Amino acid sequence: MRALTVTLAIACSFVCTTDPATAKEPLVLAYYYPWYQAGDWSRHDYVGTPKLGKYGTDSPDVVEQHIKWAADHGIDGLMVSWWGKDHLTEKHIQSGLLNASNLTRTRFAVFYESLGLLDVADGQSDGVVDFGKTEVMDALIADFRHLAENYFEHPQYLKLTGRPVVGMYVTRTFRGFTKAHLGQLRSAIGLDIYVIADEAFLGDQSSPATARNGIGVFDAYTAYNMFENVNVRDGDTALTYQSREAFPIFREWARHTTFIPAVFPSYQDFRGHKPLPGSPADFATLIDAASTIAMKSDPSTRPMLLITSFNEWWEGTTIEPASEYDTKYLDVIQQFKRRGG
Repeated sequence: MRALTVTLAIACSFVCTTDPATAKEPLVLAYYYPWYQAGDWSRHDYVGTPKLGKYGTDSPDVVEQHIKWAADHGIDGLMVSWWGKDHLTEKHIQSGLLNASNLTRTRFAVFYESLGLLDVADGQSDGVVDFGKTEVMDALIADFRHLAENYFEHPQYLKLTGRPVVGMYVTRTFRGFTKAHLGQLRSAIGLDIYVIADEAFLGDQSSPATARNGIGVFDAYTAYNMFENVNVRDGDTALTYQSREAFPIFREWARHTTFIPAVFPSYQDFRGHKPLPGSPADFATLIDAASTIAMKSDPSTRPMLLITSFNEWWEGTTIEPASEYDTKYLDVIQQFKRRGG
């Protein structure tokens, strides 16, 4: 009887998370990176000491532990980085994530690495993706056909009101992109995908009224991490920086769009940018503040929070258990969910 009760509880939790009419507390998703090779983390420096060591994300055992940690602590799903059908991330998703024996304990969605993929089709290394070039749209459609054929109909794929969810990285680099392009993409793959755009940022991107791809183009909006080195002040922490730089922008976007705030617990990357230290207590404050913003966004849509990140060790934004802090960042999410968001 207990096993049946647990199974029904899990099933109900995901019905509720995809139904905006019945959901109350925010859905919590965390960015997940399936690009680590066992024993070889030499591509970049990294911060912290993973409890699993220098693991490989192609291992079902590793992914099973990640899913257990996430599910046990209230993370509802993983936003999984995808760099193309021939990339390491594709191979590791197929061999690791999809073979995890406890995959039914979570949901996953693809985080499409737009800039890393589409600038190749664009042919220019200028940080801009030009949709005036047919090659760019052709590449986008080809990628999404692959995703539709291999992921979107998976039983554990995250859907909102029946629509497969896809995150798209730095859509603010898109030029000439319109709602018609999104319609063309949906028509080409035969699915009404729900697209979350990484559009909000500093400068002109601080308001949907001045953003390149603002109101009315995508289904929902977010900001991956809002980090800009020149905006970091002496003595800043992850809490003080995000409170000053990110949250006012989040509130502005939430007033006009379906907005999903994203917070990071700390920041220290391999490129030598100014670090932003964090603590579990500060992370709890960030989660509560982001939840307030999420709850005030579009009331017709399930409120959501994004965590940057579960395991981006190269930028030092991880909440995955480490020797330095064990499960303390995950405990923050667990306590948040137990309070009802």
